Amino acid sequence: MNIPDRGYTSASTGDLAGRTARLMVYVLLAVILMTMDYRGRHVEKVRGAVIGLAEPVFLAVESPFRLAASLRANVRDYQTLLAERDRLERSLRESEARLLLVDELARENTELRSLVDASEQLETRFLTAELRNIDLNPYSHRVLINRGARHGVRPGLAVIESEGVVGQVEQVASRSAKVILISDPDHALPVRVQRTGLRTIAYGSGRTDELRLTDLPMNVDLEPGDTLMTSGLGGRFPAGLPVAEITAVQRPSGEAFAVAQARPLAGLGSIRHLLVIELEAPGPLPGLVPEAAAEPVVEFDPDELTAGEDP
Repeated sequence: MNIPDRGYTSASTGDLAGRTARLMVYVLLAVILMTMDYRGRHVEKVRGAVIGLAEPVFLAVESPFRLAASLRANVRDYQTLLAERDRLERSLRESEARLLLVDELARENTELRSLVDASEQLETRFLTAELRNIDLNPYSHRVLINRGARHGVRPGLAVIESEGVVGQVEQVASRSAKVILISDPDHALPVRVQRTGLRTIAYGSGRTDELRLTDLPMNVDLEPGDTLMTSGLGGRFPAGLPVAEITAVQRPSGEAFAVAQARPLAGLGSIRHLLVIELEAPGPLPGLVPEAAAEPVVEFDPDELTAGEDP
């Protein structure tokens, strides 16, 4: 009875030895392959070849999706271009309609001028200037600019900056000019309320941040925030230039007139670069005067300057 057991044990031992031998062969083969791959990079070459063969397949599979995305983008761009074209066409038609209205207004303006025998509006021209000096007299708001008779400046011309009216030329020398500010107590400026069209006079208060409006009717339609524009009366300032903004309106009881305060839109206390406006332009600005004929530069005396614009 022990013979079968010994036979089974021998068979099991032989099978185990065979498996162990095969395992050793596999391990040795793996080590050899790893060594060869480490030295020759055979696996990477095989992987690269496989990827090269599979890449056309990937591209073929991906191409329909890329084509669909490109078509969608093209459709969106086409629709966007169509919408932009329609918007530009509408804008063009509106601009043409406005141009027709402008032409009609110009024709009506010409007819009205012919009826009242009025002359055509002349071109307004500007001359840039820079602040050269400031009058230190607290009761006289005057500045000196670096443009004078040699540059075509003459007394009475309006002076503005980017935000609004600054003042007007009062005295002129060869290469400089004295400008009286609208805040000077001696200056008066005809203005018009933009909202209502009311015409009145804005007087300088002696402060660069305040103008005074006096002798207003008690029932005047004037509110804080209203904008004052030049009225064009007096012939010194072109009509429509921004001047100041109403800050307060007072109607004292027992008084016959209301008064108002306004804040100049131009930075009168911090101006540096200015524009001199030539309202009437009968010809080109005068050229440079020969040196022999140019009048000498004078030093201005604020006490000798005359008052500002007479409304």
